[in-house]
Amino acid sequence: MIVQLAVDSLAAASLYALVALAVSLAFSGSGTVHLAIGQVAMAGGLTASALVTAGVPIAFAALGGLAVAAVLSGVAERGLIAPALGRPVLGAVLLVAMAVVLREVLQGIFTRPAYAFPSPAGTMHVLGGVIHTADLVTIAVVAVTALLAAALLRSSTIGAALRVTAAAPAAAERIGVDTARVRVAAFAAGGTLAAIAVLLGVGRFPLTAGGGVVLALRGIAAAAAGGMRSPGRVVAAAAVIAAAEVVGGFYLGGGGEFLSDAVAVLLIAAAWRR
Repeated sequence: MIVQLAVDSLAAASLYALVALAVSLAFSGSGTVHLAIGQVAMAGGLTASALVTAGVPIAFAALGGLAVAAVLSGVAERGLIAPALGRPVLGAVLLVAMAVVLREVLQGIFTRPAYAFPSPAGTMHVLGGVIHTADLVTIAVVAVTALLAAALLRSSTIGAALRVTAAAPAAAERIGVDTARVRVAAFAAGGTLAAIAVLLGVGRFPLTAGGGVVLALRGIAAAAAGGMRSPGRVVAAAAVIAAAEVVGGFYLGGGGEFLSDAVAVLLIAAAWRR
């Protein structure tokens, strides 16, 4: 049973960490918290579901969903964040407004209570616990994605441009970095990462027009607890939120969801006080 809880917690933490890293990435480029990240990701997930239903192969449907999330997030940066640059509170408010409008649009298009996207089936019994194949796939995909992203940011010109833009935008402009392009790329990449989390987490979060709120809350909380720019602390915060959900759910039934959301709110409050 301990193994089952550990794997379940690790899979949930992987999803929240991926969304948190998406928020951190967008913040590094713009200084604004991507408060529309949940709805952007859900738009990508619903698009992928619709494509699969229309007969598109799963891989291409997933790529289509990720592309929609990336475009929506990039458009949000160009249309909302860039005009409000230097005013992060205004940018955050505009992103909330975008999330509300996007939710209404999605509710008009996707009218069913929930939608499906294929996920790996199967279970295995390990030390008295039941391990879901989907959880193992989630952990592996997130780990590979995180390693590739870390390598890209650490050793590429794109990563160098993002780091210098995050540290000193004015100085970055003086040395020839196109900070506007960096911000768009950071937001688009963030939308893509969050959409990956949605597609991997279909067993945990139903694909619904308004389903991005909870995922966004937990991801933003982990990002805030990590100071937005500390990947290690972001992952640790995601693990705490996931453990509250899984362990609380095991002992309290449906109370696990409430407990994880309460922990997320407390993490945001603690980060705000700092």
